[in-house]
Amino acid sequence: MYREMETADHQRVLGIGAEDVPELLLLVGVFDVHATLSRFAAYLDEAAPLRRYPGYTGRLGGVRVGLSAAFGGPMAAVHAHTWIGAGTAGVVQLGWFGALQAGMAFGDVLVPRHAQREDGVSDWYLAKGILSDATPGFASAVTAALAEDGIACSEHAIFSTPALLAESREVIADWSRHGWQGVDMETAATFAVAKAMGAARAAALIRLDDLITEEDSLVQSMARERRAFIREREQEVLRCAVRGYAAYREAAGQPV
Repeated sequence: MYREMETADHQRVLGIGAEDVPELLLLVGVFDVHATLSRFAAYLDEAAPLRRYPGYTGRLGGVRVGLSAAFGGPMAAVHAHTWIGAGTAGVVQLGWFGALQAGMAFGDVLVPRHAQREDGVSDWYLAKGILSDATPGFASAVTAALAEDGIACSEHAIFSTPALLAESREVIADWSRHGWQGVDMETAATFAVAKAMGAARAAALIRLDDLITEEDSLVQSMARERRAFIREREQEVLRCAVRGYAAYREAAGQPV
């Protein structure tokens, strides 16, 4: 039933017409989805809230964008599926991750080439053994945009978990030994949905907590100056992600 929905059905769910479908979905992974959605909407030009769906349309850097926020793989998958089903050509997963390897400072960025599928959702979109991966040209363009702005980033793989509070020290140590650069909750699901539906996909995630040294724990209050820094960084990463998408489309001969 729902899997068989057509483009016009998804547009009706969003409450937009074909002429209003954006080129790129900005999907933010975060616990406080409502406050974060409002904050990110303020970063856009011409931001307009959708009347029937938790999201916005707008523009950034000349690109028509959609915006939604999700906590965890199931919610991310619903948003990715709905926007892509409506005709959106690409999606970038934004948000934060916990570091599993040494060497990444607070505010550094991860542009993962693929995500380990332990999210609980991706199996519904991709067969076992198929990578939940980024579109290479899109991810490379985002990395290049970050480098142009002097923002440190890594391209190693990430682990997507469905259970944040089940991350014990033993589990974290095991993930680290297996070489995962970090852990989040949404990227594997978002990549899987986009890959299954033929959409371009990338992620640009900001290092928040260090799960190895246990620095910057989510349990701790964040100092005012560090919070201000991370708010500025999320805007920088947002702009780089959109600029990367535009460069990717330009290189493919499909300028936005």
